[in-house]
Amino acid sequence: MADRLLTSIVDVTINKLISAIPDQINLPMSCKEELRTLKDRLTMIRALLQHAGERQVTNPAVKLWLERLRDVAREADDVLEEVAYENLKYKIEIRNHMKRKVCHFFSLSNPLIFQMKMAKKIKKIIASVDDINKEAQGFGLQPNLVGQGVEQRRANPQTTSFCDVSQVVGRDDDVSRIVELLIDSTNQLPLCVISIIGMGGLGKTTLAQSVRNNELIKKDFAKIMWVCVSENFDVERILKEMLESLTGRGCGNITNMDTVIQNIQNELAGKNYLLILDDVWNVERQKWEELRSCLLGIGNNSRSRIIVTTRDERVALTVGTFPEHEHYPEELEDGECLSIIKKRAFGNSPIPLDLEAIGWEIAKKCRGVPLVANVIGGTLGNSRNKGYWLSIKNNMNSGELQEEDGEILSILKLSFDRLPEPALKQCFAFCSIFPKDCVMQRQKLIELWIAEGFIQSPEGSCKSMEDIGNEYFNDLLSYSLFQDVESDDELEDLTCRMHDLIHDLAQSVSKHETVILETISKCNIPNHVQHLNFIGSVMVPTILGDVAHNLHTLFSKYDFSNGMQVDFKRLRVLDLCGARITELPFYFDNMKSLRFLDISATGIKELPESINKLYNLQTFRFMDCDCLQMMPSEGIGYLINLRHIHFSDEEHMPANVGRLTSLQTLESFHVGTRKGLKIEELGSLSGLKGGLEIWNLELVEDKSEAEQAKLHEKAVDELELHWDDDRSALELEGNHDEEVLEGLRPHPNLPRLVIHDYGGKNLPSWMLRSNELFSPNNFNLVELEILFCKMLNSIPVINGLSFLERLSIIGCSGLTTIADGAFEKMSLEEITILSCPKLESLGATRLPLGLKELEIGGFSKEVQESLDFSFIHHIHTSLERLSLRSWEKLTQLPHQIQHLTVLRELEIWGFRKLDALPEWLGNLSSLESLVFINCQNLERLPSTEAILRLTELEELRIENCPGLRKSCAKETGPEWPKISHIPNID
Repeated sequence: MADRLLTSIVDVTINKLISAIPDQINLPMSCKEELRTLKDRLTMIRALLQHAGERQVTNPAVKLWLERLRDVAREADDVLEEVAYENLKYKIEIRNHMKRKVCHFFSLSNPLIFQMKMAKKIKKIIASVDDINKEAQGFGLQPNLVGQGVEQRRANPQTTSFCDVSQVVGRDDDVSRIVELLIDSTNQLPLCVISIIGMGGLGKTTLAQSVRNNELIKKDFAKIMWVCVSENFDVERILKEMLESLTGRGCGNITNMDTVIQNIQNELAGKNYLLILDDVWNVERQKWEELRSCLLGIGNNSRSRIIVTTRDERVALTVGTFPEHEHYPEELEDGECLSIIKKRAFGNSPIPLDLEAIGWEIAKKCRGVPLVANVIGGTLGNSRNKGYWLSIKNNMNSGELQEEDGEILSILKLSFDRLPEPALKQCFAFCSIFPKDCVMQRQKLIELWIAEGFIQSPEGSCKSMEDIGNEYFNDLLSYSLFQDVESDDELEDLTCRMHDLIHDLAQSVSKHETVILETISKCNIPNHVQHLNFIGSVMVPTILGDVAHNLHTLFSKYDFSNGMQVDFKRLRVLDLCGARITELPFYFDNMKSLRFLDISATGIKELPESINKLYNLQTFRFMDCDCLQMMPSEGIGYLINLRHIHFSDEEHMPANVGRLTSLQTLESFHVGTRKGLKIEELGSLSGLKGGLEIWNLELVEDKSEAEQAKLHEKAVDELELHWDDDRSALELEGNHDEEVLEGLRPHPNLPRLVIHDYGGKNLPSWMLRSNELFSPNNFNLVELEILFCKMLNSIPVINGLSFLERLSIIGCSGLTTIADGAFEKMSLEEITILSCPKLESLGATRLPLGLKELEIGGFSKEVQESLDFSFIHHIHTSLERLSLRSWEKLTQLPHQIQHLTVLRELEIWGFRKLDALPEWLGNLSSLESLVFINCQNLERLPSTEAILRLTELEELRIENCPGLRKSCAKETGPEWPKISHIPNID
């Protein structure tokens, strides 16, 4: 199956060369005539690739011909890399006014000699290409005919439907059976284990997810934990992930297992729990007993349960599952497979009858395996052409699926074959470098693809390589080759995984290119391997000595240098994230082709000055480098190809980023006082995208200096402006913040703006007047946050924010007035106004129609006593969420709330004088969630009749309300009978 990738590798490499040569021809150090000739020869031979790819399956000689062409193309790539590097040197030295010293920086003393050397190499490559072309004639290879190319990619691939567990087909009986086993009250066995056993792709994980989300399970178990175990059954890791599942945050630097267990005990507080161990392979009884002994002292074990999903029946025996607690999901019916295919291919649209008939035949060949149906459905969704569907049907393996994965892979490979571009195939195959169950981050993955050269911007296209990479990511989602897509708030990005079978598919097509090493016993590495990942303790330096000269990619958690010189002339990617190293290798600057470097979470103490010789570097990641103390004295201003910088510590803010004119990602900029760290550095970075945070704005002197950042030219998605949050009252009185904010006028199409700890008394003029920036026709701002601006005294009517949907004003301790009608001309759906203790006027008399969420509180005594909640009348048909906070003077809930007919969530915070709830609360017929926090005197709920009228209520949460909590105690509290029917009570 690895042969299927060969044609794509050759195609991508040749296309890359053809695209790169025109740029090289016009550079000072290039060999113009030779490069033109090479481009012509490569263009001719590229036309033969499609026919060669078809013929190699039946003709081994054609396969050898493709392999030789691949090797020659890589030699040409090496030469162009060398030429490009020397030209980058030349450009940098010219820029730094060092023309007289240029010759000392080249590998030879004279540029002319360098050109002659390169010309000789290129002529040799041209001769090899000519020989290969002659061989092609002997094989009878024909160029592509017009119209016979690969189908074009879909413009708008769908990426969301497969993530919805509610769309699971044919598993209702399985879910009911497992739920029944879990909540069986007669079963008092401590830590009873339910095992879900079945072949890969049968939907064991999806079944476990469906059980986890079942309402009866959520009601019966106080806590639910999910751990993906996979092949590495490490007890310490499992316990840490249990704790992370409970708390929703990482374990930090906790290394002591007893501490982890104690923290889990504290979180559970004696409650029963459900622990789901997904994808378990361990059959060593000793490891299981070690985990079980840790669990026995945690929580209420007689009512706690464990679910294990596994492909191996021996695992069920190892974990002590009784036969009656084993569950074997059966294959789906053909009709159920067809339902999956139709949903993946057509969504909710009807399927034409002729395609449905073909779909039935394809569904039968899925042999009841949901993963196969899901992936094939994604592939069929690429075209609604009957011939395309017939070709899939005819190519599907007609043999019986066995428990071994080989037959399934032979079906899944069709999705690989049908990926519409050779580059997309390489991007997918590259993902085999990650271990199974690894969480992949979208942005990092795209940066890796670009560094490897898989993605090129077509000539004349306005799309960046990152834009194309994002399309590729979405395509792989739409084909169901990626799954478990989640939004990571900390990374502000999407993450995903590959199903084990899909990972096997990626490994099978890239086995000659990619190797993952876990143990010394697996150290037989082919010399031509391109991508290498060390994830275990192996003999790294010895291995590298054999294969380093061909490597394009190296992932390692260990020191790979050990004082040895290693030839990494072709290395494009070096990922040392989390590696146990304290320094970079001494020959680091010889990695001339390096495009991607990640040293995050390492013990590296110093970035050497030689990092500035990595002129080809496009991505540099150095987050969570707690030991890093020394940065290059001149920053990283020589890395002129750098597109993405990722760092997390203010102290690691590199100097002279203004020279990096290709930069697209700079998540934060920390203004400093010395040259190279001032806000003017942002001025030349016109290509910035994504989010940008600017810190230490108190160090900017005036409007003129602020304008040098040229924020109005930067089409970023989010802009956060931060001043020092620890300034004294004296410092705030004499600040220049108003001038500075005037000079920080953002781009007209900025979607989100955050102003944090601004010390001015007034908002800037560019926000208040309806000009080109904030006019209804031009401005795209949808979210505005004004946070902890202590000196701000009023919010006037703002005419220009007609598209604003979300507004937050929080912690503005000097704010006294919000003008009447301030929000009326906006399109607001969410308003949050909190912790403004001097506020005398709320300006809430005319809230915008269509408001869906309102969160207000923490105001002055005058506002609390005088505010007329009649404004609610204007939004009674739209408001879905209301949160009232810190209304300490009110003795009862505002009666106007009862008219909110579509209210789904009501939160009551800090009503210290409230002791009972009104009967009209039962009028909120749409209410789903009711929350009380810090209402110390509250003890009683409305009558049973009122509570029963809340037919949609699913959640009741009570925090720091001692009287009400006691009244609502399970089984014993006098209010308990009123609420016992509510599914979720906390």
